[in-house]
Amino acid sequence: MSGAMRAALAVILIATAAPARAEAQVIPPHASFTQLAWSNGFGAGFYDATQRRVKGFRDHLYASGAHELMYDAYWGLRVGGQELWLTSRPVEAAGYDGDSGIAQVTQSFLGVKVTERYLAPYGVDAPALVMIVEVENTTSSPLSDSALFAIDNVHTGGGADGSLAETITWRASPGEYEEKGATGVIVHRALPAATTHACSPNNPYTAVSSGAHMVSTDASGTVDDAVPGFEWSLDGLAPGEKKTFAVVLGFRADGDRASLDASLASLGSDPAAILDAARADWAAFQARATEPAGLSPDEHAVYRRQLAILRMGQVREPGRGHGAMVASLPPGHWNIAWVRDQAYAVSALVRAGLYAEAKDALAFWLGAQAGTWVCCDSTGGPWVGAAYGISVVRYTGDGSEEADSNADGPNVEFDGFGLVLGALDEYVAASGDLSLVSDNADRVFAKTADVIAGLVEPATGLVRADSSIWETHWYNGGKKHYAYTDVAAVRGLRAAADLAMRAGRANDASRYAAAATAIATAIDAKLVDPGTHALRGNTEESAWMDSAPVEAFNWDVLAADGDVARASLDQWKANLWNGLVGHGYHRDDDGGFYDVREWIVIDLRMATALRRAGRPDEAAQLIEWITQQARANAELIPENFDRTTGDYAGEVPMVGFGAGAYVTALWERGGQPVGGDGVIGPDAGPNENPAPSGCCDAHGGASGSIALVMIMIVFRMGSARRRRR
Repeated sequence: MSGAMRAALAVILIATAAPARAEAQVIPPHASFTQLAWSNGFGAGFYDATQRRVKGFRDHLYASGAHELMYDAYWGLRVGGQELWLTSRPVEAAGYDGDSGIAQVTQSFLGVKVTERYLAPYGVDAPALVMIVEVENTTSSPLSDSALFAIDNVHTGGGADGSLAETITWRASPGEYEEKGATGVIVHRALPAATTHACSPNNPYTAVSSGAHMVSTDASGTVDDAVPGFEWSLDGLAPGEKKTFAVVLGFRADGDRASLDASLASLGSDPAAILDAARADWAAFQARATEPAGLSPDEHAVYRRQLAILRMGQVREPGRGHGAMVASLPPGHWNIAWVRDQAYAVSALVRAGLYAEAKDALAFWLGAQAGTWVCCDSTGGPWVGAAYGISVVRYTGDGSEEADSNADGPNVEFDGFGLVLGALDEYVAASGDLSLVSDNADRVFAKTADVIAGLVEPATGLVRADSSIWETHWYNGGKKHYAYTDVAAVRGLRAAADLAMRAGRANDASRYAAAATAIATAIDAKLVDPGTHALRGNTEESAWMDSAPVEAFNWDVLAADGDVARASLDQWKANLWNGLVGHGYHRDDDGGFYDVREWIVIDLRMATALRRAGRPDEAAQLIEWITQQARANAELIPENFDRTTGDYAGEVPMVGFGAGAYVTALWERGGQPVGGDGVIGPDAGPNENPAPSGCCDAHGGASGSIALVMIMIVFRMGSARRRRR
């Protein structure tokens, strides 16, 4: 978008902004984030446009047990006898190559333009990074006394930063360095064959920095912080001519060179062909996806980037962790599979028709380890109190349950149970594939749906106190009766009722539907403030303002256009609106530095609620603000915006709470799907919701006595949805 267009947008936003407090201003969309992430589900990395170099190359997408292998990597140029590392030259443009996950950066020096691309190829089932550079002579004469340089300082050794006792050895065939250390083995492959290969002790950085050529070196010996580099001659490159080069990095922690070589074999040796193949792979992925009709050009660009983020946020390693979705890609730090974040990501995948990825994520949940937090806390009371099948917080990289703790004890959250069932039901309804339910019936029903029902307190009708969405640790008043948990419980039990009907479990379906209705009734009775008629965040606090229960209106737990919805939206606008920037919402009224940031997931969920409550202009302003912020920042969506500047804050890019929430918000706005090839994942049926054998008719409906039960369930759900105050 041009500067003039952005200025015009700022004027529009100022003119249409809703009234706010006296200190309100409207800060226009602007660039504030400079890092570009990539992943292939095995490894992950990122380029920092401020530092003008690669600063990340991880051997796992997830955080647990991962090694940050990269110190830095970058290119250099010699043009007519003058040379430098491009870290000293400005980045002229930084973003992504089309709708892909291929980072793209442009720099130049003395009339030579370089377009750098960084990617983790999906054809490689290992942590891998391909750094491709296209060199173009934009001068009027052929190049002479000119060269391209590359340096990549990775750490495979011992010590806190992995730099101790590394060994680099040249292998003439296929033309690569092999670097070994206590962490594992990494290859540095030059494509095409380099004019000169150099490594410690003849440090390639020093050579170029001093204006000299690199010194050919075959081995470093065992040294600390060993560094390799490559040099290619550019002599004779004609005016307007382009030439492509690459450095391929591949890593194995176990040192198995045969397996690593097999993984890298599919890349071939032609840098341009590697780039073409990566582009084709990303185009095929995007072609499988649908998008809602009516997107603006800017929304289309941001939407497609979010699909790429969702793809890159999913673990592809074999084993129990396969299919997990991390909350944030590096450089963000939330490289952990939170149940809640993943639920929002799965919902987006389903809506976009990416059923294979959604199924992998659901299969991860249903095959991961859980059940650690049954009993008992320090008071002798239960945590969950029954055998359960979904983590109470998150998972480590191998699919083991994890609940983080601090001085106030652990997080033990019950909302994830309902969120998982809701996501599973969305998948089954959209794809017609009931296999995950059939194959995991005990995990779905006894260890999730029944667990939710068992958590309901007879005295209140609400789910027992827990840590919930904002993870208020268990002790010292942290656990409360949170509205978000109850809303998620209603969503989950309704989903369980639908899944049970599809699976021929009519009695269970009736029981789950009745339990959902009872909790919804209790929410209406116990969590609606009698003074304001707004939905409270919890029953315990006197200052109870919390935006998370907005999902009550998005998930039809309470009427989306009823009195409670209108009163709640008014209270959130009055108390949680970010008047300092003129856009968006805080998450709650607790006042901590994290709480008072603008929360993107809340903005997007609020947009859906506002639209459904008959306030489409307010909803449109929120989506436009986030869209234009993303357009100014490589279409990436962060966790937060700073409360005073509107700059990107928190972790970037977010997967579920960013990409997933944005995709879902655009689908919920309406519009028929466009694009996609209609293909769904293996073992999934056609997208007409056919009945499972022995259960339902050709339209997914029940027959005989089961149909009568289904009618009763639908009536109960509809009554709960229509209830107003």
